[in-house]
Amino acid sequence: MKVSSIVIPVEPLSLNDTISTALSLMHSRNVDIVPVFDPQKGPVGAVTLKDLLSAMHSGIPMTGTLEDRLTDRAARLSPDEEVAEIPEPAIPALVSDNGGKFIGVVSLEGYAAALQVAIKEFREQVSSIMNSVESGIIAINESGTVVAANSMAEDLFGIRASGFMGRNILEVIPNTRLMDVMKSVKPLIGQKFEGQNVSLMVNYAPVIRDGRVVGAVSVFQDISRLEKISHELGVVKGLNRELGAIIHSSYDGIWITDGEGLVLDVNEAYERITGIPAKEVVGRTMQELVNEGYYDQSVTLVVMKELKSVTINQTVKGKKQILVTGNPIFDENGKLFRVVTNVRDVTDLVNLQDQLHQEKEQSIKYKTELNHLRAIQIMDSDIIFRSVQMRQIIDLARKVADVDSTVLITGDSGTGKELIAKLIHRQGKGDTSPFININCAAIPEHLLESELFGYESGAFTGAKKEGKLGLFELANSGTLFLDEIGELPLSLQVKLLRAIQEREVYRVGGTKAIPIDVRIVAATNKDLKKMVNDRQFRDDLYYRLMVVPIHVPPLRERREDIPLLIKHFVDEFNSHFGYTKTISLQVLDKLVNYTWLGNVRELRNVVERMIVMSQGDEITLNDLPGFIYVRQPLHRHGARLKEAVIETETYLLTETYKECRSWQKVAEILGVDRATIFRKASKYHLLNQ
Repeated sequence: MKVSSIVIPVEPLSLNDTISTALSLMHSRNVDIVPVFDPQKGPVGAVTLKDLLSAMHSGIPMTGTLEDRLTDRAARLSPDEEVAEIPEPAIPALVSDNGGKFIGVVSLEGYAAALQVAIKEFREQVSSIMNSVESGIIAINESGTVVAANSMAEDLFGIRASGFMGRNILEVIPNTRLMDVMKSVKPLIGQKFEGQNVSLMVNYAPVIRDGRVVGAVSVFQDISRLEKISHELGVVKGLNRELGAIIHSSYDGIWITDGEGLVLDVNEAYERITGIPAKEVVGRTMQELVNEGYYDQSVTLVVMKELKSVTINQTVKGKKQILVTGNPIFDENGKLFRVVTNVRDVTDLVNLQDQLHQEKEQSIKYKTELNHLRAIQIMDSDIIFRSVQMRQIIDLARKVADVDSTVLITGDSGTGKELIAKLIHRQGKGDTSPFININCAAIPEHLLESELFGYESGAFTGAKKEGKLGLFELANSGTLFLDEIGELPLSLQVKLLRAIQEREVYRVGGTKAIPIDVRIVAATNKDLKKMVNDRQFRDDLYYRLMVVPIHVPPLRERREDIPLLIKHFVDEFNSHFGYTKTISLQVLDKLVNYTWLGNVRELRNVVERMIVMSQGDEITLNDLPGFIYVRQPLHRHGARLKEAVIETETYLLTETYKECRSWQKVAEILGVDRATIFRKASKYHLLNQ
């Protein structure tokens, strides 16, 4: 059965489509994978159901786009491929024709159904083959129960197949020797046997799988037909002559000895490959030829000793390199009867191996250069900066990426701690390894342990019957990013510490240690040192996380990054909404000089708000939010100077406090000392608002 018979047509999605759209399409088409196209670039990858569910499990909303959910692990199949030859890990997969045009997808369900059909066809073929031979065949399993009997066996014993199947062989044929063969693990050839009004000759053989006897098979032949067979011996002799002709016409060299290592025959190809005439070696023993320097070693002698197929490299007369494979042939008594050796000239293969080695070195060079270019790309596209502080942070992140030391990233909310964690992961583990992100503050305390470590079946009420993998196991061979680590309950801190130190975890309700290979990167906007002093955070876990500390400064301390970030966000939202808006220099100046308490996250939201709400193609001062720019004078026309000052101070104090909810922050923003702010707030009766 070919792939074309199980392919499911599916319309590709775009990079801007959401996770919700992809899941709906998968549900409607009953598929596990959907291709993704870019209008300019064409096919760019695919998204799988597993990756989407993992993304949602990690906190990604269903409105998130597919751009970051793409997988490069999706296999591409041809419609002409045989389903039975496709490995299971390749499914689900995309299907394209010879021109690279997308046709559809193959789902796990379709693949399984096709395999069931193939298995059924194979069983029918085996049954047809057994029933077409002119010998009776009966097979048993290791307990002696009949598991197979062909139609000829029915005729020879006068018993229908239903009378054989599922019964013990001794009940049906008491004088059979099948049980003896299983015990001795040796075949019995040419045994006489009486059938239904006919004399039979039977051959017994044990069935061995993985070195263990799992049954036995007997093949019955009507002796009355031997006369016919004797007439066919002439045909057999002709076949022997034909076989000899085939051996001597083979392009590969063939060397045949008896069980004692005496050379019986050598074909012309062997003479051509080695330059040794057959008359020099036929009739001599392999040991003699090795002693006289014809060969440095003999595969025939090795096969005679080990009684199994052996492949070695052989040097002929100290010059030519050949690859030889010796295969033993045993007689009916299990004695070594012949050794047949296949010979290939590997001189060209050695040259190809040298070329492959050179190509491999070149590939390593290209891979190194690609990693360097990729690092530059990550730096340019994901983390926008110009400041010296951020340059030092990026350099430190790239340096620690090559080791597996634990990293603690600190800084205010919205400064980009997660981007630094992703940079460390990509530079170290790489995009092909898992990056699992969990926000310790976003998950209820009673669920956090099972999310981190997983749980066994029946561990608690409501647990899945099959149990569940924890995030540590999902992040194996990759990176686990623990955001808001300061919110981790004390009861879990000791378990996290043990997992980091011992590199193993225990599922909830489990007793078996599960080894893990996970790089830990943690982040927090809290003062963990103060929390340690206040006994709100374990000191041993704190020092275990603080192996490599990275502090991301707030945006107000690296204002030279703000213009680049504004340009990046303007370009991003223009592209998203289809606008071509620009920002005036006056607005840019106001944004650069504003104290961004929400850091990069707040800046991004403000830029989006201005892009969406502005009426013209240029964003002006009138488009700025009121907490950044006051649009009209606060005092009334004709008011006295003292009244205008009071009115202005009251407005500034009130509006700034609404924004930051802290009089200390108000003092920092307005550029005066805290005592002055408290004095004026008290004077204007603002402290109780």
